[in-house]
Amino acid sequence: MKKRKIDWERYAPVGSRADFQVRAVLVTLVLSALWSLRALFRIVDEFRDLRAVLDQGAYTFVVPYSMYLGSAFYGFMLICLVLLMVAVFNYASFRRGARTDYLMRRLPDRWEYHRRCLAVPIFGIGASVLTGLALWAIYRAVYWHLFREVTAGMEDPARLIIEGAVYRWRGLW
Repeated sequence: MKKRKIDWERYAPVGSRADFQVRAVLVTLVLSALWSLRALFRIVDEFRDLRAVLDQGAYTFVVPYSMYLGSAFYGFMLICLVLLMVAVFNYASFRRGARTDYLMRRLPDRWEYHRRCLAVPIFGIGASVLTGLALWAIYRAVYWHLFREVTAGMEDPARLIIEGAVYRWRGLW
């Protein structure tokens, strides 16, 4: 079976390297995903320590899920911001020199101009949002699995989270 390959040159301004833009998006997605793994490691370490404390019979609290994330997903937000700037740069590239933006607007396919300026940034933003949401859901599932595992047999395990959240807010004052 013949493998299909997307011709990214059709979706980028003439003269720009669309394959480079797509590779850059994919590399930064991988790096952002690796950066976000810090949150997962923090969750696993915290629950390992929590299990040890609860096994000794001491009382403690569980940090709410949102507190583990910290800057874990900043990479995905940064990708989105940079790709918005790439879209602006793509539009600006048609206005340099011979002003081909006038020609692009007169083509029979009136969306050709916008498609060439926005396709790669929209692909990258969509991939970034989907990857970030998928990782967020996976980390959340791991958090709840470990929470249920550690607090099995407790009368009111939710009390650990609520009191932990109150304690964190008190620490701010």
